[in-house]
Amino acid sequence: MVKDSPGRGMQHASREINPNLADLPMLTCSFLSGLVDAASFNAAAVFVSMQTGNTVFIALGAASLPAGDAKRWLRALVSVASFLTGCSFFASMSRLLGPLRRSTLFASFFLQTLLLVVCASLAQTNVAPAFGIANVDPFAPVDLEEKQARDNQWAVYLTVAVLAFQSSGQIVLSRALGLGEIPSVVLTSLYCDLVSDPNVLQSSNTKRNRRLLSVVLFMIGGIASGWLQRTVVGVRGVLWIAAGVKLVIAFGWLVWEGKAKDGADP
Repeated sequence: MVKDSPGRGMQHASREINPNLADLPMLTCSFLSGLVDAASFNAAAVFVSMQTGNTVFIALGAASLPAGDAKRWLRALVSVASFLTGCSFFASMSRLLGPLRRSTLFASFFLQTLLLVVCASLAQTNVAPAFGIANVDPFAPVDLEEKQARDNQWAVYLTVAVLAFQSSGQIVLSRALGLGEIPSVVLTSLYCDLVSDPNVLQSSNTKRNRRLLSVVLFMIGGIASGWLQRTVVGVRGVLWIAAGVKLVIAFGWLVWEGKAKDGADP
């Protein structure tokens, strides 16, 4: 029996999960997107999940706007490019290893966790000073020259790129799970689908409930992030929290109920 343990462990890890209740970790990712995007925007004035806003910043850059932050377009471009690279990477990894296998899901979220740890460490050590801010006073005057110098350091670009790369893993997983109503990184399509659903007022409507919860959790994440940034926790603490939650999700996949196969127990 002892000799069979490694083999049984590998077999367990290679089993596909039962997608039932898989919307729960995806909804958690919606919360994390709000948490991290609010931190990223306050730190570097760009998003790392919602790429529509970044595309607008890139377009404004053609006119050297917004005023006082003429290089925001470059940070936005880094975010978009890294997000696209991440989507390609995570999608290829899923296809190669099997998108619903416990091991694949664990590897995806464990990698996302490691990338968040890298970013949190850069913020914690003040290597990326824009992400090291804490005790933010919303009423204090802002020194624009100092902020621009802080936002345009190489480590800030690196942090934006890494955060955008890891966030792409969430939307790739939502597609693999067949949960298009919880992309977790964008809200515009959710708003449209939510109000255009002809069955939106029906008492039993799972997709509507998921969309609504995704929006609410995203907003709660953003609100929590904002208040945390006004404390000693700061942006760096927000990133550590996101890393911790993703680590829990990663190990959660390893014990997730398996898909029944040929009458076998999960």
